[in-house]
Amino acid sequence: MNTFINLTRYFTFINKWVVAITLALLMPLVTVFALMRSVDHPVVGDIEITQFAMVLLIMGSLAYTEKTNSHISIGIIVDRLPARIQVIFDLFAHIFTFIFCVLVCWVFISESDLSKSSDLLNISFYPFKLFIVMGFAAWGFEIIIKCYESMKQLKATE
Repeated sequence: MNTFINLTRYFTFINKWVVAITLALLMPLVTVFALMRSVDHPVVGDIEITQFAMVLLIMGSLAYTEKTNSHISIGIIVDRLPARIQVIFDLFAHIFTFIFCVLVCWVFISESDLSKSSDLLNISFYPFKLFIVMGFAAWGFEIIIKCYESMKQLKATE
């Protein structure tokens, strides 16, 4: 299990840096896009570039957000329950999230069309669809780690 955890954390680390680099590039680009629009010289394809960068930002951050426990969670009722019941609820939530990640990966793999590309700049969708699969797969791997930790916690609360 330690090898799996190390590989998953490495994959999450790579995704984190893809997000950081994309964000660092996107900030000045959006500034230039806005300035050029304000002087009536819009950049051709600026919306497409921004949309593709948003795919990288969102999909790359899924696993890192799971690793740092930064996903939104509302525990108004569950937080008042005993610790063992909370762990059981967390385990079920992790299992459902993992199933969701597997379904998204499966749909994007089975429905991928290599020939589709953007209208204006003719950028292929395939690398971005592949990154969506990678993002959800990394999130799913982080969820497996969370399930493992929840199972250990469940045994500890017996």
